[in-house]
Amino acid sequence: MSATLPADPETRNAGFGIVEVIVSMFLLSIMAMAFLSVLVQSQQLARTNALIATATQLLSADLDRARQSTVTCDPRPAADSRVEGEFTVTGVWAGVEGCGAGVPTTLSYTSKVQITGADKFLAQAVTLILVNG
Repeated sequence: MSATLPADPETRNAGFGIVEVIVSMFLLSIMAMAFLSVLVQSQQLARTNALIATATQLLSADLDRARQSTVTCDPRPAADSRVEGEFTVTGVWAGVEGCGAGVPTTLSYTSKVQITGADKFLAQAVTLILVNG
């Protein structure tokens, strides 16, 4: 049995034509290009947020390490720098020279985290460490 087209031209316009399909594909492609820039920006923002979160965790770990270390007045601890993955963690001790004012006292410890080879710091914090002797 073969299908034949109806004789009435009004009933033949029930479906989409090729022009409508092309126009709808064109409109969808324009919308996709508009969302592409938003997608790229959101991926860059996610990468930046992940770097800052990792730097903050490394900073916290470095401050905890400094608090748990045995610190004495003479000699005062030196600055240290170490590489952890793509980050460089730098810790610098500062404070009363030789603790001449008496004990107990405090020394300032500054910790900075940056991407290795970059000039900009991602995270930085200062804490005071109690020195008993």
